Amino acid sequence: MSLDFKHLIKKIIRPRGQRSFIASMPKENCRILDIGCGKNSIFLKSVKPNSTIYGVDIGLFEQTDESKFFYTKLIICEAKNFAQSIQNIDSDFDIVISNHNIEHCENPEKTFSAMVDKTKVGGSLFFATPSLNSVDFPSRGGGLNFYDDPTHVSPVDLLKLFESESHRLKCTYYKKSAKPFIWWFLGWLQEHISKRKNWIRLGTWDYYGFEQIMWIKKTR
Repeated sequence: MSLDFKHLIKKIIRPRGQRSFIASMPKENCRILDIGCGKNSIFLKSVKPNSTIYGVDIGLFEQTDESKFFYTKLIICEAKNFAQSIQNIDSDFDIVISNHNIEHCENPEKTFSAMVDKTKVGGSLFFATPSLNSVDFPSRGGGLNFYDDPTHVSPVDLLKLFESESHRLKCTYYKKSAKPFIWWFLGWLQEHISKRKNWIRLGTWDYYGFEQIMWIKKTR
């Protein structure tokens, strides 16, 4: 199976996820800033091979030699210093990503504003974070309730963050509780097993609508 075909299938089954967002950007030699990056550079290079990638994270615990090689710059900082570390980057970007990171930040408002500052006019931002409803989901191994993850600080309302900067942004997509159908169906099929074993299964997050997703364009 070719890499392009794999990308196509994954975009179809999760049409508003990070992969679809990155692939929808027309520029190939784009500059990408990934907040809470982990080893995501490998994935980003598979979608945008000519991209330049900066990453910010709290440590090197997920990094491999390959992922470190793909970062033009990898910034390590404490979670409380995310906003300042972003502001200190001497560059701006076509694409800025926060995929399940902002809920770990002690000051999500300042972190969000810093990410907007570092986005070029005409550039785009992607956010995925647990839905506000996740605080009421059942606790389950692997993390279903928001507080199952002890590193989560507090739930984040993406709409409120967006509204705080709406004078220079346009929201192009928002879903407060994403349930892409194919993944939702897989979760529904396996929910009885997940309950019995008290552990999340493939599709459990989507069955419950765990993710809150927003796509943003910077307009000024």
